[in-house]
Amino acid sequence: MKAFLSYLLDPADLVWPGEPVLKIRRCTEIGQNDKVYNSFELTLPNHVGTHYDAPRHFNPNGPSISELSVDYFWFENVCVIEAPKKPKEGVTKEDLEPHEDAIKQADLLLIKTGFAQVRKDRPEVYQMEGPFLYPETCRYMVDTFPDLKCVGFDFMSVGSPCNDLAAEAHQILLGCHGEKFITAIEDMDLTLLYETQKPLLRVVAAPLLALGLDSGQVSVIGEFGD
Repeated sequence: MKAFLSYLLDPADLVWPGEPVLKIRRCTEIGQNDKVYNSFELTLPNHVGTHYDAPRHFNPNGPSISELSVDYFWFENVCVIEAPKKPKEGVTKEDLEPHEDAIKQADLLLIKTGFAQVRKDRPEVYQMEGPFLYPETCRYMVDTFPDLKCVGFDFMSVGSPCNDLAAEAHQILLGCHGEKFITAIEDMDLTLLYETQKPLLRVVAAPLLALGLDSGQVSVIGEFGD
């Protein structure tokens, strides 16, 4: 079984407060003004929907999306953990430590907090009071898991508008303080991981390859076993 683990891009999507939103404009329509095809124009800010942070997003010396190897978008060893969170609660080192042996074998870590349901039912809470990664959690991941390439999660961002920890957490995770970095897939739809007991065998996060882009949308596809 294969399924998307990313959200459908929608002009009503939530974004970090103050960031621009997606706009879709129809340019041509079949049958109108002698046109035989449809065309559209998208104004696509990089923080809308499920998106990927490459190191340069916060690290001026790090690679952009197009400079990363394909290994940072193709994952064969996926570790899924559950860390239920309430509004304004962050993911801690203590949430990860019981799974340390499994994470050490992984190239992708997915963190389920249950906030995919909050995104649907209480979007303003999801946007303004969502979970986040503590800076010390990011430091723990960078220092402890040499083979971990990426972390994904079901909340809006590594940081949250409910506190001032976002910049520090991003900087640590994305390699500002050393050679090791871990990329991030933000705002993932992990609902299916609650609905099926099938193991997640591999994940592909297909990026929008645009020159110089350091954060942008990914279509995430998971392949499940029997």
